[in-house]
Amino acid sequence: MTRQERRELLAHDVKACRRCPGLNVPKKTEAAPGWGSIDSPVMLVGQSLCEQCMEPQEPFYEGSGSLLDEIFEKAGCHKADLFITNAVHCHPPRNRPSDDLEIVNCSTYLYRELDLVRPRLIIGLGGDAKRVLTFICRRARELPWPFEAPRNMRSKTMPSLIFAKHPSWVKRQHRSELETEYVNSLSDAISWAMSRGPFESSSEPTIEPTCGGMVLPLS
Repeated sequence: MTRQERRELLAHDVKACRRCPGLNVPKKTEAAPGWGSIDSPVMLVGQSLCEQCMEPQEPFYEGSGSLLDEIFEKAGCHKADLFITNAVHCHPPRNRPSDDLEIVNCSTYLYRELDLVRPRLIIGLGGDAKRVLTFICRRARELPWPFEAPRNMRSKTMPSLIFAKHPSWVKRQHRSELETEYVNSLSDAISWAMSRGPFESSSEPTIEPTCGGMVLPLS
């Protein structure tokens, strides 16, 4: 099966998922698979799909995504050059926080996306993304915030992780110095990874092969 065929199968499985009661109802709590380039060296993982993202099937569409657009521009790339997904692929009703079971159920799809893209840098935005990525990518190196480029690479195939606040939280603070640090740090991280390109094709696993998401300990 080609990578594109794997992507299409994964998107079908996300859209057909009925694991969580009340979720993935069309136009109400609808799911969207990961979006963007599967050849990208950078993968962004947010919290869950927002309401305005359901129709275009695009994570971070408008809203807090405007801050990310500023980051992408500063990094010298376009949104479509990256792969962007969420810890929970559905839109929780009334924008409520995702519960632990929803994160566990959806981590299977996130795991498959990570294995498909095999990014050099994974950016987790928000607490849910940090919890699930810390578990799935247990051998990955966590980079500091604000971003500092690593002086050496531990592995030619193991991704690096960096965690930041969700852009919606940053915008709600209405603090220009906070937004400036956020934009500069994430754009530097993206530029660093994009300049190095994707990993060379390898059989070495980039994430824990035993972590399909079904046993994710969140509490």
